[in-house]
Amino acid sequence: MMNRREALKNIGLSAGYIAATPAILTILHSCTAEIKLNWIPELLSEDEAKVLDQLVDLIIPETDIPGAKSLNVAMFTEKYMNQVAKEEDAGMFKKVAGMVLNELGINEDKPVKKVKIEEYDALLTTYLKSSKEQQKAYQEEMGQMKNPEDFEAISKEAKIFLFLSTVRDLSIWGFKTSEEIGENVLAYAPVPGQQIGCDSLEKLTGGKAWSL
Repeated sequence: MMNRREALKNIGLSAGYIAATPAILTILHSCTAEIKLNWIPELLSEDEAKVLDQLVDLIIPETDIPGAKSLNVAMFTEKYMNQVAKEEDAGMFKKVAGMVLNELGINEDKPVKKVKIEEYDALLTTYLKSSKEQQKAYQEEMGQMKNPEDFEAISKEAKIFLFLSTVRDLSIWGFKTSEEIGENVLAYAPVPGQQIGCDSLEKLTGGKAWSL
C-alpha cells in the first residue's frame, strides 16, 4: 500500500481530502492549546485565519517531509484569495469563513483554542469525503448561481463544501509549487531536456509527479 509520503508526492488537484490517521491526530493535538499565526491575514479575521491554518495542517500534515504549516500554505491560500481571486469570489470566501466558525461552534464561550483537532477533522470528513453523489449535488447547486446576489439562496452546506474544496485545492497547489517540495520531493528538472511523452512516470521519475 502506498505510504503517506508517496501519496503526497503524487497528489493532484483532483484528489480528495487525505484523512489524518489517529497517530497524526495525536501529534497534531498538541497544537490546539494556542494557535499562533506567523503571518498577518489580509482578508480574514484572526480567528478565521487560525481556523484556516488548522484546516490546511490537517489536509497536508507534517510527516517526514514539510507540511502545510512549515510551508506557510495557509498564508498563500489567504493571500491568493485576497490578491488574485475575483473580488466577488474573495467576498464569498470571507463570508463562508465566518460560517465555518459558526459550524465549529466558535463564540465567546468557545474560542478557537478550545476547538479540538477531531472537530476540524470531522468537518473536513463530512464535506470532502462525502459521497460522489452528494458532492455532485453541491456542485450543481453552486452551478445555478448566475451572479453574486444568488449566493444568498445557496444552502449553507453547499457554501461550506465550496469553501473547503477551495481551501483543499489551493493548499495542494501551494504545497506542490513551493520551492521546498518542487525541488526536494517531486521530480525536478531545472533545465528541461528531451520530451518523452509515451513512457511511464515509474520509469522516468521513479513514480514521482513532476514539479509544477
